[in-house]
Amino acid sequence: MIISAPRLFVDGAFTGPGAVALADGVITHVYAEIPDHVDIALNHGFLSPGLIDLHNNGAFGVDFASASPAQWDNVIAQLTAHGVTSVLPTIITAPLNSLHESAGRVAAAMATHGGILGVHIEGPFLAAAKRGAHRANWLLPPDAAALLGCPALRLVTLAPELPGAVQAIAQFVAAGVAVSLGHTQANAAHMQAAAAAGATMVTHVFNAQSPLHHREPGAPGIALTDERLWPCLIADGLHVDPAILRLAFAACPRAVAVTDSILIAGLEVGAAGEFGGARAYLSAEGLGRRNDGTIAGAGIILDEGVRRLIAAGISPATALAGATTRPAAALGLTDRGALKAGQRADIIWWDETFNIQRVWQAGIPAGAATATAHQPRGTASGTESVRTVLMGLETRPVLEIVRTFLGQERAAQIALGFAAPKLAELAEATAAKLATGGRLFYAGAGTSGRLALLDAVECGPTFNVAEGLIIPLLAGGETAFLHAVEGAEDDGAAAITALTAQNFSAADTLIGIAASGTTPFTLAAIEHAKALGGLTGAIVNNVGTPIAAAARIAVEINTGAEIIAGSTRLSAGTTQKIALNILSSTIMIKLGKTHGPYMVDVRATNEKLRRRAVRITAAITGVSEATAAAALITCGYEVKAALQMLKQP
Repeated sequence: MIISAPRLFVDGAFTGPGAVALADGVITHVYAEIPDHVDIALNHGFLSPGLIDLHNNGAFGVDFASASPAQWDNVIAQLTAHGVTSVLPTIITAPLNSLHESAGRVAAAMATHGGILGVHIEGPFLAAAKRGAHRANWLLPPDAAALLGCPALRLVTLAPELPGAVQAIAQFVAAGVAVSLGHTQANAAHMQAAAAAGATMVTHVFNAQSPLHHREPGAPGIALTDERLWPCLIADGLHVDPAILRLAFAACPRAVAVTDSILIAGLEVGAAGEFGGARAYLSAEGLGRRNDGTIAGAGIILDEGVRRLIAAGISPATALAGATTRPAAALGLTDRGALKAGQRADIIWWDETFNIQRVWQAGIPAGAATATAHQPRGTASGTESVRTVLMGLETRPVLEIVRTFLGQERAAQIALGFAAPKLAELAEATAAKLATGGRLFYAGAGTSGRLALLDAVECGPTFNVAEGLIIPLLAGGETAFLHAVEGAEDDGAAAITALTAQNFSAADTLIGIAASGTTPFTLAAIEHAKALGGLTGAIVNNVGTPIAAAARIAVEINTGAEIIAGSTRLSAGTTQKIALNILSSTIMIKLGKTHGPYMVDVRATNEKLRRRAVRITAAITGVSEATAAAALITCGYEVKAALQMLKQP
């Protein structure tokens, strides 16, 4: 089977378009371009490797320490639907016999679930002062022999400063068990000695460990700078402030994203259950807490962690690497974590706002796709959908609200970047029409129509565009620019009447702008313009819509759900404005309205523009501003004429 997509996440970067071939659960080839034959052609978004969560205590009501076979089936299916195709179940401090029994249940589940990587035992060899949600009476001095008999043991977290810890690390490593450093008061020397003994990871950096100080780097400083260690950070933006997450991922190319989720992850606020020998519940801010307020774990799944890292200002490529290739390298996994031949076919199809559309685990489609390859996206991530994760937004600090909006805007602009080829195609085709005497019409309603009208008006003074060359058709007329005109967007007949009044012909271009992609006024305008033989384009914010289908060239900017549900004046409006700016400016550049970065057709109708015209003329010709001003006066402040006059011998 071959799956193509506009973008692929390969070797830590976005490339594409391209395709991935898979057979018998393995990737057999990665194409740097789309081959002639594909089985599934994805028309938006990108493909990445599956997510790998190295610190996960449970989710969806299931605690990995006590999960039954049926619960394993349920939780693995739901994690896979969220793109977590590989998980290292974590068991926290408990009596030794309980730890062995829990590990046995994990080992049994591995027989039927290839995404389970083994067992991570977090404790009981932890510093009492940094135990967090771990019960003090169950903590023990380091003793590798006490845990080495646990089935499927893959990773142990311990505090390196405890007596006997370095020896235990060496014993675990000799037995093929990786060691992570955590729940610790370690200083730099302790951390370095542990790394020398073979420790390779650090558990939830900054949480439950010695602090970072400018004269004593402590556990976080060594975690982020010692190249022998892979620092794992909880990616919910709550355990670690977004600014510190941004700093850590910028500082360390080995930083790994984990969830440290517990059984309440993925459930509604208030959900509760037993975890680590005591009650834990999902608090309003999205954290797992004990009854006394102690943080017990996270309430997110790793796909949400990726989105939160991006919202924190971490680049999408870094965030994805932190959840795919880096955890694979940290645990020594050689069969997964990358899109390349020979790897397990764990593949995610994401949309441009980093919502998951479909997942393949070992080449088998998971049962939780929210869209199909050739159909409109489902309500899970459309512009009209609700981001329920933002419940309680009004109770959050104002700075966090602002950063939430900025994160969504960054994701939306990534979506616009994926639409660049179609935007370029539309600009080139429109410029060709205008060069042969055609006109450009915009059609839109509400925010979309107002943005189009604004672009048309601003092109006049910026590029000296003749009156009537760019004509905006706003549903409800010019009155709708300042006031809502009820029902105007549903009046398709009004669009046809407006085009008829302007004598629209085959020489002209009409571009419809509509976030939803379904607005009747805009759709009618496109269909009528197409029937008259004109060039038709569309700028929409959903994929597979009627307006996109009607237009000859459709720019589909898949911005996804808004922060405030349905308010497409936000991210959708932002990307529409950027797209229109780029579209009209590119058209004007191709029509000769500029010279390099200078506006040489600027209409100098006031003193500010006259001063600008002088600076432009002087810069291009190399003459003094006084000489440039004199030439402009002679030429009636037409910059092009002044340039020609000054360049004559």
